[in-house]
Amino acid sequence: MIQTSRLQLLPCTLKYFEAALHGNEALAQLLGADVPEQWTEFPEMVLVAYDKLRNDPALLGWFFYLAIHRADNRLIGTGGFKGRPDANGVVEIGYEVSSAYREQGYATEMAETLIRFAFSHSYVNKVIAHTLEEYNAAVKVLQKAGMHFAGAVNGTDAGELWRWEITREQFEAANTAHQSS
Repeated sequence: MIQTSRLQLLPCTLKYFEAALHGNEALAQLLGADVPEQWTEFPEMVLVAYDKLRNDPALLGWFFYLAIHRADNRLIGTGGFKGRPDANGVVEIGYEVSSAYREQGYATEMAETLIRFAFSHSYVNKVIAHTLEEYNAAVKVLQKAGMHFAGAVNGTDAGELWRWEITREQFEAANTAHQSS
């Protein structure tokens, strides 16, 4: 589990996935937290992610996290990594926050926490993310989290995507500057 001032990020174990697949009530009971109807915009990804973790249990910790709002004791979204770091030490983050909790800094808090977690492992050299090719809330979150535009890439069905990244050196420089101010 990763704690921030306002969030608890729980690694989504097979047990949590199985509860989610049985419905929000089962997940709420297991989490001991409120699970609203619209906690994810991508419910189809729960089954895909479950299968991926079931086939590769070593992904746990480098995969899917449930975001619990600590004060409200409520599941408000998901975040995590698209897998373990690759051979070059690159790992990709992703996140979502339910609509009732948007524009309050939770996505930025989640992105910053995932970046910090990644760089706490010496073998991670770069954290990346992808967004739609438009200036939107996701772009603002990544910029606030210290990521920089790294160019357009050919996406899949979504068309062109923008790639965002932060290197270990950029992360450490920003943290040094922040600590000295």
